[in-house]
Amino acid sequence: MCFRPPTVGSGPIKCPKCGAQVDPSADACPSCGATAEAPAPPSIPPVPGAPGAVKVPSVPAVPGAPSVPKPPSGN
Repeated sequence: MCFRPPTVGSGPIKCPKCGAQVDPSADACPSCGATAEAPAPPSIPPVPGAPGAVKVPSVPAVPGAPSVPKPPSGN
């Protein structure tokens, strides 16, 4: 959709460089020779990076065997 005002049938427009009245269908200003520049295209945002790997929750260590008390030695 274009939001610029229509130039067809609106009469002469003002040259942005020298201020002279120019026919809207002209390619260049007859006074200073300035040409109409096309507007710069809108900037495109960069593509977001890929998400990282999912973090795996830590798993508790396997408990060791329970310690069994040694029987008293009776020599």
